[in-house]
Amino acid sequence: MNKILVIIMLVLTIQVYAQDVNLTIRVNAPANTPPQDSILPIGNQGIFGFWIYPKSKVLNKVDNNICEGVYSFPKNTDLEFKITRGSYFKEALYNGNGHSAQPIKLKITKDTTVVLNPSNWNDIYQRSIVGTVRYHHNFSSTYLRNTRNVVVWLPPSYEENPKKSYPVLYANDGQNLFDHTNLSGSEWRMDEIADSLMRKGEIEEFIIVGIANTKDRWIEYNGTPEGENYLKFIVTELKPFIDKTYRSKTDKSNTAIIGSSMGGLISFYALYDYPDIFSRAACLSSGFFFDDGDIMSKIKSDLSPFHNSKIYLDCGGKDLDYDFLPTNRMVKELLNNDKQISVLYEEFPEDPHNEVAWSSRLDIPFKFLFPKK
Repeated sequence: MNKILVIIMLVLTIQVYAQDVNLTIRVNAPANTPPQDSILPIGNQGIFGFWIYPKSKVLNKVDNNICEGVYSFPKNTDLEFKITRGSYFKEALYNGNGHSAQPIKLKITKDTTVVLNPSNWNDIYQRSIVGTVRYHHNFSSTYLRNTRNVVVWLPPSYEENPKKSYPVLYANDGQNLFDHTNLSGSEWRMDEIADSLMRKGEIEEFIIVGIANTKDRWIEYNGTPEGENYLKFIVTELKPFIDKTYRSKTDKSNTAIIGSSMGGLISFYALYDYPDIFSRAACLSSGFFFDDGDIMSKIKSDLSPFHNSKIYLDCGGKDLDYDFLPTNRMVKELLNNDKQISVLYEEFPEDPHNEVAWSSRLDIPFKFLFPKK
């Protein structure tokens, strides 16, 4: 009798978990969608092509700009997908300003309808990087267990003046600097801002080296052993490559670093731990609040590594910046105690914690770190 009950319970359990539920995806496409193009999701399930778009199922056209599809999955399936017109290059954009969306993620537990309203398409949106960039893909390091992309932005006169050398700005979160198609959904517009200020003669020209982050961003941009290795990677592997490949000014007085949030924290560490390499740093909305290396204690006892350097610090007042503000103020007060350090500190009470906010005030650190000589 007990065996029969067990069998019945197993059958019922299998039936519950094997139950299929439906996902309806409805896309209200923007008016500029080419009428001959198909709209399809790509994602982590077989019917989505396992992220290979030619294998994905096309949405049915309901109206001129409305497409819809119904997909069945076992209950409790974890789903991830994006909307495209058949290519990663033709991904849907949102929010009206060229922001590429993160994949939609959900655990489907019942019949569900997802309605999406793209504002544009990646290939149609007018996008470009101002100036000349060169890519170095899958740059490897003996100190780190990963590779990353490096993009180098060259100043306006670089190609015109082959005998001229330039200061270098190393920039963390490199995939968020120049191009709005990065996965974070927004960018610093660092190319447009630098190019404009340089052409107006408001700042000196410099090279920007964008260092992409990885899945290990949190520990690499922190006062951890991984953070130490990340800085070793920049100083002993990446910088020599840049100095060999590009016409850079290699001395510390012409070497700077910039970052925001945890990227601001690791930029602060770079200036402190390698004063013979860096003499300038811009640390926006810095994550001192999350520091695992206790840089605060170090600078309370010894500020000498910052002597004869320039440090820009700032912080917004909303979102995560609200929590970051007290520690940024503490760092500012400590630095201001030493007159051998040039410090510029700014607060932006209405600014949230994102790339759009950092972009809006980027001209300030640029003018502070690279004044026109």
